[in-house]
Amino acid sequence: MINKKKSYLALNIILIFFMIELLILPIKVQAASNISINLKAPIHEGVIEDKELNIDGEIESISKIKLAYVYIDNNNVGQAKLNELEFKENTYKTKLEYNKDISSLKDGVYNLKILAIDEQDNKEEKEISIKIKRNQEEVSDNRVNIYEEQLVENDKNIVQRNLEYDNVKISSTEKALTTVYNKATISNLEVSLNGTVVTNGKLEQGKTYTIKGNGNSANGVLYQFWIKDPYTQVWQMIRDYGTGNSMNWTPTRTGKYLVGIHVKDKNSKERLDDHKYVEYNVEQNSSKATISNLEVSLNGTVVTNGKLEQGKTYTIKGNGNSANGVLYQFWIKDPYTQVWQMIRDYGTGNSMNWTPTRTGKYLVGIHVKDKNSKERLDDHKYVEYNVEQNSSKATISNLEVSLNGTIVTNGKLEQGKTYTIKGNGNSSNGVLYQFWIKDPYTQVWQMIRDYGTGNSMNWTPTRTGKYLVGIHVKDKNSKERLDDHKYVEYNVEQSSSKATISNLEVSLNGTVVANGNLEQGKTYTIKGNGNSANGVLYQFWIKDPYTQVWQMIRDYGTGNSMNWTPTRTGKYLVGIHVKDKNSKERLDDHKYVEYNVEQNSSKATISNLEVSLNGVLVINGKLEQGKTYTIKGNGNSANGVLYQFWIKDPYTQVWQMIRDYGTGNSMNWTPTRTGKYLVGIHVKDKNSKERLDDHKYLEYNVEQSSSKATISNLEVSLNGVLVTNGNLEQGKTYAIKGNGNSANGVLYQFWIKDPYTQVWQMIRDYGTGNSVNWAPTRTGQYLVGIHVKDKYSKEKLDDHKYVEYNVAASNKRTIVIDAGHGGYDSGAVGPTGIKEKDVTLKVALKVGKILENNGIRVIYTRTSDNVSWPSNESQDLAARVAIANNNNTDLFVSIHANSFNGSAHGTETYYYDGSAKGKEAATAVQKELINSIGLYDRGVKTAGYYVLRNTISPSILVELGFIDNRNEEVLLNSDWFQQKCAEAIAKGIIGTSFI
Repeated sequence: MINKKKSYLALNIILIFFMIELLILPIKVQAASNISINLKAPIHEGVIEDKELNIDGEIESISKIKLAYVYIDNNNVGQAKLNELEFKENTYKTKLEYNKDISSLKDGVYNLKILAIDEQDNKEEKEISIKIKRNQEEVSDNRVNIYEEQLVENDKNIVQRNLEYDNVKISSTEKALTTVYNKATISNLEVSLNGTVVTNGKLEQGKTYTIKGNGNSANGVLYQFWIKDPYTQVWQMIRDYGTGNSMNWTPTRTGKYLVGIHVKDKNSKERLDDHKYVEYNVEQNSSKATISNLEVSLNGTVVTNGKLEQGKTYTIKGNGNSANGVLYQFWIKDPYTQVWQMIRDYGTGNSMNWTPTRTGKYLVGIHVKDKNSKERLDDHKYVEYNVEQNSSKATISNLEVSLNGTIVTNGKLEQGKTYTIKGNGNSSNGVLYQFWIKDPYTQVWQMIRDYGTGNSMNWTPTRTGKYLVGIHVKDKNSKERLDDHKYVEYNVEQSSSKATISNLEVSLNGTVVANGNLEQGKTYTIKGNGNSANGVLYQFWIKDPYTQVWQMIRDYGTGNSMNWTPTRTGKYLVGIHVKDKNSKERLDDHKYVEYNVEQNSSKATISNLEVSLNGVLVINGKLEQGKTYTIKGNGNSANGVLYQFWIKDPYTQVWQMIRDYGTGNSMNWTPTRTGKYLVGIHVKDKNSKERLDDHKYLEYNVEQSSSKATISNLEVSLNGVLVTNGNLEQGKTYAIKGNGNSANGVLYQFWIKDPYTQVWQMIRDYGTGNSVNWAPTRTGQYLVGIHVKDKYSKEKLDDHKYVEYNVAASNKRTIVIDAGHGGYDSGAVGPTGIKEKDVTLKVALKVGKILENNGIRVIYTRTSDNVSWPSNESQDLAARVAIANNNNTDLFVSIHANSFNGSAHGTETYYYDGSAKGKEAATAVQKELINSIGLYDRGVKTAGYYVLRNTISPSILVELGFIDNRNEEVLLNSDWFQQKCAEAIAKGIIGTSFI
């Protein structure tokens, strides 16, 4: 009985394996030369004594590996982990790892299979035999029976999986198997729009379609919906399994999509039982939006006289129309810069608010486009409005200071208390308030709060003295610094519970300085004597005679003295602040005493400072902007003099050191802006540690240079021949030249006005060169312009010339021939050392010669092994693409030789997916190559290679053969074979419809 059952099972197993082999045979044949699986562990017929299966290996492939499944006795036990190691010589190396607990498997011999699948859905299998040997028990008949039953079920699953991988339609034999195992089937897939079924396979971008399938199964059908993206070639599930047999889908991009439905029985545990895939071509929606009007309104009232008021907020509104809905984009053209500024990007809202902040004539614009449009715009409206100044000014009627709500009327405030300053202003658009205090010690106004709508603020005077309290007001829309103001004087008196200081003294080596004179560079002791109930804190200050700024040299502490070394001469105020130990005030009392710091006698001195131009001394104090002057000083010191040069900028009032200390007593300086400058030289003794010993400052008035540049003519020439008829030819390179004149030399700037966008484009910024090359890539009426200005001019331009030229189409076709690799990059290398870069260059030159003999303009990316680009792959590829894109190319052809595992062979041609002309050229070239050279036809394929993806023109990449295959290496290195390749490529190119 057992023997009969075994025979019956064996017969079924053989039948199933036969059907599996029929189904996967094309896959194995196709993948044979694309994927190679190398297992390091386990090895064929190896013995596994562990409870865990550990798989380690590498996969070599032309395309990236996306999946790798692991089977034991044809039962799928899991998916391996993949890690890409490298991409070299057109080959990916991928690490393969897998670990699984196999303690449930009994001792015996098993079949281990790895199934690898790449991104092009090519497949490759690797099968070995492994033996599990953990004990010596005999395998029972019962285990054999279970194993055989599992094998039948596993083989059935393999059939189903291969159906999924390769979209193979269910044959009559498979249908019989499906019926046996109660699977769901799907009879049709349809796509409809508003209830009408699409029968021509064409859909429109942006419209919503219904995808529907009709399935059948004993227990009810579950439906799963899929879309294959034409750009990424990746399937995307758009709805998971459910009982509903339809769903809506809106294609947002054009291209050829595969629409799919998977079905399975309601109780099925499989991934799918059956499927349908149908291709649909999504085309662009042709609808364009229009705009009927543009209006600007203020508080709901439309502006009809074209006049707006500065600072007020207006509503810009447009009314557009389009089949799929309208998107609105809002623009303002600035009257000062003449530049358009987008103030709101595309959206469905047809209005927005805008507040003009400056006067002038503005262009207000609205762009519209259809909701599904991919264009920059479909229609537009531009309307000019004149923005005029708002004349309203704010006034202030009173300023008051109060303490806890009680207004101060006697003008006296108390140190350390917090008061409220308040003003009352009036203006038609609302009032802004700004608060100020004038310090009685520094006599400097300090802004304590900037403009805001609040008319009051708190202030705590921390020091005694007579303060001016001020409020500035201006209209809410005013651009002025202020419209009106109020200033009131208040006397801040001392609080009685404070520390006091009785004296401040400065001493040298214990001797008090009584005459008020100190010597530069010596160290003095500053000391104060204070008194307070809780103890006194002392804070020390110095007021710099040059900057008039107080500098704290020690913060509050109990010590009543500290050392100080004056490093510069001048009259210093030395100060001590005191406060009670528990005081929260900034200070309670202070003493300030003036000391005159005199020069140490061993110092450098400077007798004079002079400025000259070309050796002539400037004696009238006037300099000219843009000219180079010599600043010179004459100093004296026992050890030699060091000179340091300074300029005080009239705009920032900041001193700038233009040369640090050195022995040279002169330097050159070119003033670039007008204004009154202070020119300074600091000197010090060569051995001095001081910042300076002496100085000289002189004021010079820099006046504007009146010279302006002019331009007499603008000319365009081709190969030295002047264009006199105003006609240029598309794709040719012309020289634009201007002749200008100016006293200080001329700077030239070159412009082109595009006939399609009507936008001026600067093709070279200001420079002394008076010519530039330009190659028009599109036809149309272009304005060519040159701006000139004087070498020292700060203007945008002094003069200009604009000339119109008509660019007509060139009848001669241009083809760029790219010999792959070169220079630092040898490309692939054959078994006998033949380099890919040498083969591709020879074929490329032969192709170019044939094309030129047929009246075609040929441009080579390289004509020798000396390449012009850097030894960097990304810059290398970018340079090749730039040659094509800068020469109005009709076709880009890149020539290569393939390499893989030594046994792969044949010819293939690539193009970029979606390029109709690229596909046509690739198909024509591949056909001619196969007919001429007779190698194995690997077909026409799409790829995202850099040179295919980034060229503007149609492009193809030809792989002539495999240089690592010994037979094909011999052919590729022979002159007669290279000539046949060149003739076939040229014939294919010439035979296309667009060359």
